[in-house]
Amino acid sequence: MKALYYLVLRPLSRFPYALLYGASAMLSLVVMRGMGYRRAVIRGNLKRSFPERSASELKAVEREFGRHFGDLVVEIIKHFTVREEVVAERMRYTGTEVLDRLHGEGRHVVIAGGHLNNWELYAVTADRPLKHQVTAIYKRLSDAHMDRVMRQSRERFGLKMIPTIEAKEWGKERLQPEAQPKQAVVFGFDQSPADPKKSWWTEFLHQETAWYWGMEQFAREHDMPVVFGHITKVSRGRYACHYELVTDDPRSLSEGDILRRCIDLLETDIRNEPAHWLWTHKRWKHRRPADSPLHSRTP
Repeated sequence: MKALYYLVLRPLSRFPYALLYGASAMLSLVVMRGMGYRRAVIRGNLKRSFPERSASELKAVEREFGRHFGDLVVEIIKHFTVREEVVAERMRYTGTEVLDRLHGEGRHVVIAGGHLNNWELYAVTADRPLKHQVTAIYKRLSDAHMDRVMRQSRERFGLKMIPTIEAKEWGKERLQPEAQPKQAVVFGFDQSPADPKKSWWTEFLHQETAWYWGMEQFAREHDMPVVFGHITKVSRGRYACHYELVTDDPRSLSEGDILRRCIDLLETDIRNEPAHWLWTHKRWKHRRPADSPLHSRTP
């Protein structure tokens, strides 16, 4: 991967967006159609998630996803060398006043979001409009070089990144009520947990789905308000993020309620833009253990 990065990916990142989108079209055609990249996974995910849709409707979503996926790949490559003012102009933020208020109250916060639209553009621009220090909790990549490359790319314009295995200790030090700067801790909470027995299970997109407890546990442990980041696609290469308050009193809610509220918001966003979630991901690779309860989506 090191040679691929220096010989191909980094030189490509210096190309203008117009040329990269030409490569995106080729990537979509060759990878998604010709090579059938995870075609069975994509089709299976879509069919189970939208049983109410016809075969032709699902095919249209699949085609649009292929185009979006190609764009997403080249946009991520562009972030290796892009200038800050360029990416800042491509992500519009609204709803930041709720975070400004919480910062004024001296509160650390949790920002929850999913892998919808361009979450990588969010990563490289998230710190700019906020008074909080934006810090993302992430799972290290298995390839050490690409992990370092992706971390450097995401951190170029202010974001900080903490591996999951270090998050607990980091939180004890940086999330004390008196700690400065105030932190906005980002969780991409829609990934598939490693251990289905330690997960929280509920229905999502018509399927029994396992969820990490981490985001909710972090909010409860440190009494952090939770804000959801809705990322939408405005046009090719241009996105918007709107922040919505989920709760400013996490300890007052029953166990699982924070997850329920965030899952509801994510599912609504996916249904509004079905082609723009990461359908290549094997999100439903686990089956619920017999002794794990299936929680209702309503409290």
